[in-house]
Amino acid sequence: MTRSDLTTKLSLRMNVSKKEADKYLTAILDTIMFNLEKEGRVVVQGFGSFRINEHKARVAKKPITGEPLYLPLRKKPVFHAGKELRELINNDSEDMILQPRRKKEERQNFNSVHGVSQTVK
Repeated sequence: MTRSDLTTKLSLRMNVSKKEADKYLTAILDTIMFNLEKEGRVVVQGFGSFRINEHKARVAKKPITGEPLYLPLRKKPVFHAGKELRELINNDSEDMILQPRRKKEERQNFNSVHGVSQTVK
């Protein structure tokens, strides 16, 4: 799924224009990146958490020449999936297509908008 696909689905889900949906998506992503930079961690309950891993500076060798290479301190963003996301991905049942805590009306509306053909319990 690309950013464009996300924007399209968001616009359909929220009943707004694609341009407005892109603004919402940009705001969310910018907020996550800003808070990662400032606080080092962002937690989205039910989805997962983002954090920064710090890798120490070290001396490595170039694989081909064996020449020593200095690698400076570096930071990398890491994502850890939350429990609900892991269960959704690992569950074979079609009942887990949507989060179980959604109201029945919300699931039916989501299904009709996104073309999901299943019986909602």
